[in-house]
Amino acid sequence: MNQIDIYYRAFKDYRRETADNTACKKDRNAILKSNPEEDKLTAVKYLCKIEEDWVKAIEEGLVFVEKAVAEERQFIRTNGEVIPIEKVRKVSKDSVEHLAKHSEMITHVPESEDSPLIPDKLYMVEKLSDYAVYENRFLYMMLCYLKNFIEFRLEKIETLRRSYTGDFSVSKEIATKKRTLKIKTEIYEQRTDNPFPLSDESSASLVKRISDCREIINSLLNTDLMMQVAKVPMIKPPIVKTNVLKMNNNFKRALALYDFIASYKGLGYSYEEVKFDFSPFAETFGDEIAESLNLTSFLAYKTGNQIEDYLESEYQKEEQRRKQLEAQKLVERIKRLKKRAAESGKTMEEYMLLLEERNRQLEKDSEELNRIRKEVELLNERIEELNAQTAELNRRIEILAEELEAKEREIVELNRKYIEDIAALKKEHESAIAQLQSAHETEITELKAEFSDRLTVTVNEYESKVAALNAEAQQMREAHATAVSEYEAKIASMIDRVENVDREIGRLADEYQAKLKVYEQNCEENLKAAISGYEENLKTAETNYKREMNTMKDEVAFCRGELDAMRIQSGLMTPSTEYTSRERFKELENEYEAFQKFFKKQWKFTKKEIRKTLLWKKEEKRNKKK
Repeated sequence: MNQIDIYYRAFKDYRRETADNTACKKDRNAILKSNPEEDKLTAVKYLCKIEEDWVKAIEEGLVFVEKAVAEERQFIRTNGEVIPIEKVRKVSKDSVEHLAKHSEMITHVPESEDSPLIPDKLYMVEKLSDYAVYENRFLYMMLCYLKNFIEFRLEKIETLRRSYTGDFSVSKEIATKKRTLKIKTEIYEQRTDNPFPLSDESSASLVKRISDCREIINSLLNTDLMMQVAKVPMIKPPIVKTNVLKMNNNFKRALALYDFIASYKGLGYSYEEVKFDFSPFAETFGDEIAESLNLTSFLAYKTGNQIEDYLESEYQKEEQRRKQLEAQKLVERIKRLKKRAAESGKTMEEYMLLLEERNRQLEKDSEELNRIRKEVELLNERIEELNAQTAELNRRIEILAEELEAKEREIVELNRKYIEDIAALKKEHESAIAQLQSAHETEITELKAEFSDRLTVTVNEYESKVAALNAEAQQMREAHATAVSEYEAKIASMIDRVENVDREIGRLADEYQAKLKVYEQNCEENLKAAISGYEENLKTAETNYKREMNTMKDEVAFCRGELDAMRIQSGLMTPSTEYTSRERFKELENEYEAFQKFFKKQWKFTKKEIRKTLLWKKEEKRNKKK
């Protein structure tokens, strides 16, 4: 009798005492009807589906593996050594051949020709059977691999099939005039040794076949051949396909089985979670739960009042009363038997024989009745199972119908939400485009104003500098007319260059305006492309503008340098504290850098002219010599 049977019998005995008691029945009904909507019991099991292909391949392959093991392939290993003649037990052909090649082992010549020739030493050969051939080592490795392959999957499959998860909870509150009872119980049970898995004949038969394969493999590993091979190191893949593995049918099929198992990538099974919901509780189950809760309440009440001794004494009294009642019933039965024997006119022995015969007849009838009763019970159990299955199917149909309605409502809600989201995204997109357009127009206006201001400031700055230069030149002409007359041509050319610079500034400003107009047109035509690339275009335009402005600054600095040089040559200008300030010295550095650039470029032209002159002079000398 296992543990489940013991608990069940104990609970049946307990229910026998309380089932028909009015007070107990009243308490159970009160507990059962309290908060039935919060009663919960869900059970989760797993339905395992095993793929038959790998099981079938192993079964078919093991037939040939058994035959290959039965061949007990071996080779003879020869060990030989030279030993003294007195230790030789048996002379073989190899010993004679070795002696013929090593005559030095004969040190004593016989006295006569008829005397035997006895060497001092002789070669002895020992032949041993070695079962550790490569093919047997392959079989051992394959069986070990196959055992691990099966045990890994069988353990996972059995764990899934024997898994059970139960989640039970009740919350009860019963209030009467003299008693208030609150019960909250939660039970979460998870086990992997459930002896009552979901009924699935297909998976059960496959599990049996897998177990049989494992037993065959264990028996093969325990054979003498495999135990001998297990003593040597195990081979490792890749497998060398020897002639035996290629040509011998048993080993060939064993190798095919190994290739199949080694290349098998899947788990070989799948599983499905099956959930059972027993809420609300059935009437019988709810009554049993109420009984157990009432028992728990009684145990707490008993311990809380410390009445164990009182209850034990009452229990002993009740047991004594029941024993006396049974004894009294037995005495009454004996009296009735005596009375019946006296009435029948027979002795007690004859009456007892008749009773025994009657009992035997009743026993036969009872056996037949028990058989019929068992059949009825089996039929009732089958009917209950079918009713339970029908109820479960109806419950599942209701659940699926509710889920279908919920999914349909969810689809309608998702469609509505999709339409609303699309409309909102469309409005958001339109507003974003409008914002980008307004931001772009604002940036274009700001850029126009900024570059116009920069251009105006730059032009004014250079106009003021040119005016200052002109004023200085006029003062120099008035103060030193003689010295300035020598450089009038240079000053005129310088003025022309300054005017050219002014014209260049105007031209650049016009080009910039034209480029800006083209840029605005391109921005309007390609709004999206302009949003991502207008910064780069502006940076390029600004870089070009800065480069041209730097060029003009260099030219102006060079002009100022020429003026300062003319002043120095004419003696009108000597080093002083005028250029010690940061701004003035910076201008002087700019003039120096501009002059250096001019000097480098001019030196290139000068070198070319020098080469031309030298070449011309050489050419003249050659002509004169001729």
